[in-house]
Amino acid sequence: MTIISVVCVPEGIAMTADSRLIGTYTRENGVVERFTFSDHAQKLLLIRNSTVGVSFCGDALIVGRTVADFLHIFDKGQVKVTNSIPEIAEKLKDYLFYEYSSYKVAFYIAGFDHDVPYVYLVNKDSIIHKNFNEPQKKITYSANWLGETEPISRLLRDTTLNFKLMPLKDAIDFAEFIVETTISHMRFSDGISTCGGPVDSLVITKDYAKFLKHKILQPYE
Repeated sequence: MTIISVVCVPEGIAMTADSRLIGTYTRENGVVERFTFSDHAQKLLLIRNSTVGVSFCGDALIVGRTVADFLHIFDKGQVKVTNSIPEIAEKLKDYLFYEYSSYKVAFYIAGFDHDVPYVYLVNKDSIIHKNFNEPQKKITYSANWLGETEPISRLLRDTTLNFKLMPLKDAIDFAEFIVETTISHMRFSDGISTCGGPVDSLVITKDYAKFLKHKILQPYE
């Protein structure tokens, strides 16, 4: 599994992801075993000329390639620099539905168009605008997470947070907190730790998109 988070505040958007890749094999008696295949999976990347962030969880491979490689191909073949974020979300949904409907992967797509923040949750069946209040027709600010959600959801169940007033630095720290806390919880729980490895962290503002932590571009010491 995976833990990914997106925190949207007025100053920008913080996206964070773990790096663990779980593999499976089936024993002769039919029992399916899970194991840590790698702690270096790339679950957070940039598309549309490095201006839009995408993270994902679900199936590890699509047609024998990693989801990160699948997104690279999608970006090069389907996405134009002139595409808006809503258009990219629609293209990704259609691409999944018509070409790869047998796979179960969910994506967060986040970024700015004309200084307006967008956070979408996309899969082959739906597109959900996560930072928009449909009845009131206005942008909202919030935190979202996907994957192994139970530990952090239980921890924050009775916590009140004001994302409209939250500074960007706090949003970054909170996005990392969601992922790091889930990793720590899984580490000390019974069974296999399905989240782990280095934490990648991306910040997107009205002016730039930049990795603050990246296991490849900015290796941990």
